[in-house]
Amino acid sequence: MVTPFDTPRREHEDRAENETYAAILRAAHRQICGAGYHSVTIDDIVKQAGVSRATFYFYFRNKQQLFIQVANAVMNEMYEVAGRHYPNEDEYTRIVLANVAYLDVWARETKIIGQFFALSLVDPTIHEIYDRHRRRFEERIAGRLLRLIEQRRIPLADPKLLAATLSAMVEYFAFRFFATDEAVSCRTYDFDDAVRILSESWYRAVYGKLPPIDHPYERSRLEERQDGSG
Repeated sequence: MVTPFDTPRREHEDRAENETYAAILRAAHRQICGAGYHSVTIDDIVKQAGVSRATFYFYFRNKQQLFIQVANAVMNEMYEVAGRHYPNEDEYTRIVLANVAYLDVWARETKIIGQFFALSLVDPTIHEIYDRHRRRFEERIAGRLLRLIEQRRIPLADPKLLAATLSAMVEYFAFRFFATDEAVSCRTYDFDDAVRILSESWYRAVYGKLPPIDHPYERSRLEERQDGSG
């Protein structure tokens, strides 16, 4: 028999479950960022989250599945912020702001994205998930390129191939810049250097012309922009 108390009780249980799930994700994020995916254990995560191993396995099959969920959340954020429109800005500034947004997530989430990228090269399951995110980025870029071609605003090109080229350029550059100790990393160059070189390269590749001189890259930081949701 259904009573008037059943629905509120179910809602309370749902909220508790959602909070527990979120607590495990937060704990995993902190632990992976600190110790790295390979070093962190399920015991580390459940201790951080304040839950039992049984509770962990109620929500996740294993550490890999948990990591995928953590990485998915980061990649979804990156997809959202990098795809914002800036209708009041010129074409070059829009490219700059998209790169600022993309690299800002990379800078904050280097451990998660860097390990997600690296694991995708050796783990078939993670590769499949990572590739879905990559294709989603490329499909959006290709769609925007196609509209620019149809409007005759950029030179004729294969939008899918150009999108794949641009995506690979930004993706691998970001990995080397933030996740390695190479000479071209953020240990040698600053954030604005990365924004500038990526934006100039993108603009040349798409529009076939030189970018504006003396663009104020240092004033294009994502946190300083309040008009990015247009």
